[in-house]
Amino acid sequence: MRGEKGRRIIIVLMVAALISAILIAYLITSSREKGLSEVRVAVLYERVTDGIYYLNRSVDDVAYMLGDLHADFVFRGWWRWGPCPESPEEAPSFFTKAEIEEYARRGYTYEQLRDAVSRIKSRVPVIFCGAIPAQRLNARERDPITGKIFDRNETWSMALDPAKWGITNVSKEELQERLARELEWVGAEEDYDWRTAEAYFPDITNPEFQELFLDLAKKQIDCGVDAIWIDSLFRQAFVLKNLTGDPYHPAVRDTWNAIHNIVDEIHRYGHSKGRYIYVGSWFAYPAFPYSPPDLDFVTMTPSPEEVASRRLDTAKWDYISKLKDRPVLVFLDFGFQASPLYVFSQNLSADEQMELLREFDTFFEERGMTFVYPIHSLVARDVGKLAFGKYPIYDALAPEFQTYDVIKELASRKGEG
Repeated sequence: MRGEKGRRIIIVLMVAALISAILIAYLITSSREKGLSEVRVAVLYERVTDGIYYLNRSVDDVAYMLGDLHADFVFRGWWRWGPCPESPEEAPSFFTKAEIEEYARRGYTYEQLRDAVSRIKSRVPVIFCGAIPAQRLNARERDPITGKIFDRNETWSMALDPAKWGITNVSKEELQERLARELEWVGAEEDYDWRTAEAYFPDITNPEFQELFLDLAKKQIDCGVDAIWIDSLFRQAFVLKNLTGDPYHPAVRDTWNAIHNIVDEIHRYGHSKGRYIYVGSWFAYPAFPYSPPDLDFVTMTPSPEEVASRRLDTAKWDYISKLKDRPVLVFLDFGFQASPLYVFSQNLSADEQMELLREFDTFFEERGMTFVYPIHSLVARDVGKLAFGKYPIYDALAPEFQTYDVIKELASRKGEG
């Protein structure tokens, strides 16, 4: 009798656990389906913590702006480019005392990210999107989850080497130099030496790099972000396809498998935390004869020429709108010379900028895409038109750009609609 009662209790517990698992899976799936479909106002604000350095703008000020704009998606709210301290109080070791103080002054520590996400989301119900680059491996790195430090020899061993697949028409050093120049890490007149280079183009099929890369995403998730945008996720596949002339080459296939694994692992980590984490990257997979990774959203950018002329290529964008199979965010890309945002902020007058925002917003809305309003970001290394007369950034509130009011007008129409 006692044994029968025990079995019943076990069965009841197992059923309860199964129901709980099903409910969690349902809630996570519902969150995925509901979240992005209800995004109306997406804004670019990179990074939400750097106002203390540039503008005497607090995180509370940023939260107020997001609420004022009815924002429900913050794109690239945190961009991890190089190693950053855990907190302003971190003891010197990997970083010097001066480096920790400087990073803290710029709002670039994980503690400041964690606090910013918490403060913003307590005031505004936004989906907060962080970002990591798949095209950059710093010569000296630190895993933010395990604390493991990688020296130059270790990171160089994780750099993309075409010889791994028997590709011999270019050496590892030649390919790394070519990519460093394309990515503007090395000037046209500068010599390249991997022994002194600041960063390398990584091999995403390398298990050690994958672990490091995934830990960069996990750390942001642990700090509260709801989405991860991966820059240049497909770039290695393009590089290897161009080198071999064969999209079915084992190097390309291996890279494609790595892309799938990265996206799936980020989703799995979110599930393990009882959350759904959105994952996005560039809309590049139609160029390959493989099934796409399970991205939740994709991004596109107008070309610098389209921005300069304030005239979008209708045929191109109509074709893209027919190809799209998931939410598309369109933003003005930045971070390099002659980028779309560089042209927008440096070459167009304030009136032309305002008119372009209106035109682009209507154009992309008609095609079922979301135009991301540019609020705050870096532009490029060298700019002539400085925000507030002294900062090498773009900011919608700066008198040099004066775009905040028109963005508020456009956002209010969507947010209240």
